[in-house]
Amino acid sequence: MHTARIQNLVRKLQRPPSGENIFISSSYSGRVFVADQEEVNKICEEYQKLENKYDLFERMFIQLFLEEEIELSVHFGLDKLNEQDLRKDQRFRTHVGKFQRFFTGIVEMLSKGPDQLNNIVQVLRIVGRQHGNVRTMSFTAEKWLIFKNVLLSLLCRDNSEKSFSTWSKFISFVIYEIKDSYLEQDSVDNEERY
Repeated sequence: MHTARIQNLVRKLQRPPSGENIFISSSYSGRVFVADQEEVNKICEEYQKLENKYDLFERMFIQLFLEEEIELSVHFGLDKLNEQDLRKDQRFRTHVGKFQRFFTGIVEMLSKGPDQLNNIVQVLRIVGRQHGNVRTMSFTAEKWLIFKNVLLSLLCRDNSEKSFSTWSKFISFVIYEIKDSYLEQDSVDNEERY
């Protein structure tokens, strides 16, 4: 009985309440990002106004590697570095730059409206499959939650509660879609091994 109630709650949370706008819908995972155009415009404008996006993502990965999820730094072979050395390390700088391009790209697609929404899902699926090739680390629900919270804390420092909510929903959609594709890729790889 308890499990059935939890599954029912999860289904309700995945469906948009009636009257709300489904902004992005994934035909792969069934996941939706619910927001109205005004909310989406607001977070896109906020992101565009960020003066130094590289600095934001550098801070995010420093916080992840040195404070929140040290296993990430081990995966990259960066676990012996302090913050100053981490900032100078080419592997670290490359990963920050790749993530900046990825995130900027999906926010730009989001800002262009309905014509680009399926492309966002496709990009997220590709990223998920790429992470499926990472064999030295497991992407657990706990790691994704830490990642989401660190990213939100940096993106939403000066933003309104409504903007925080929209960012949270969007990042949750991004993570869910990546994770779904990652798990799908992992399943395919396991089948091929056996």
